[in-house]
Amino acid sequence: MAAFYPRELMAIVLAREIQDGEICSPGGAASEIPLASVRLAQLTHAPNAVYLTSASGFVCNLVGKQPPPLTGSTTDWVAVYGGTEALIDWPFVMSTRRDLFFAGGLQVDVFGNVNLIGVGQYPRLKMRGPGTAGIAQASALSDRFYIYIQEHSPRTLVERVDHISAVGRCASDPERRRWALPGGGPRLLVTPKATLGFGDNGTLELKTRHPGTSCDELMEITPQAFWGPHIRDLPETPAPTEEELHVLRTQVDPNGVLRR
Repeated sequence: MAAFYPRELMAIVLAREIQDGEICSPGGAASEIPLASVRLAQLTHAPNAVYLTSASGFVCNLVGKQPPPLTGSTTDWVAVYGGTEALIDWPFVMSTRRDLFFAGGLQVDVFGNVNLIGVGQYPRLKMRGPGTAGIAQASALSDRFYIYIQEHSPRTLVERVDHISAVGRCASDPERRRWALPGGGPRLLVTPKATLGFGDNGTLELKTRHPGTSCDELMEITPQAFWGPHIRDLPETPAPTEEELHVLRTQVDPNGVLRR
């Protein structure tokens, strides 16, 4: 098995979730992981997938094109213009259908609610985040969304988020429907250590551990509310294939953004 970096595996795990022909939305600031996942999917198994570059409205594909170098944000001009096929007028950008959306967060709770606003009670926040910035609407309208966080700890995985930027399952799918949110809600949470999905009780629980991470380590750094029934016998996340890692490093991320 070739050596890889945690953020590379995160991008590969998310890329595997993308199907051919889907409309993806990688988000905005600090979105290098989902942007890499969409480009990787386009160059491997989903050549007809397209993505909207944040709220800018640029629709991009890479069919027959040389992908631009990976940047840290979909709002970077290189990402905005790379592969652009169409431009959606601003009044229609946020209402444009998306098959899937990617949401990063400062906190994620057991119901899949995401907090990008800040830690602590408003207005005296202990830490201020970038704010909602369209995540509430995009995650509510998308058929499904995926959550990614770059720290796996009790600081980021909490029983209840301090504020909600993207609505998760709200304790159950029926309750989400009660709020008349049309999208399907979150499907998967990817961290540098593991993947988490929804169990039978409708809450997030550990599903796989990344290579090099033990069950004991996950029990130490994960709040018990996320353990799930198989915490002591978690399967390993499938490692990157040679093809996935080769395409990621030579075509998607030749400058090593995900390896920093």
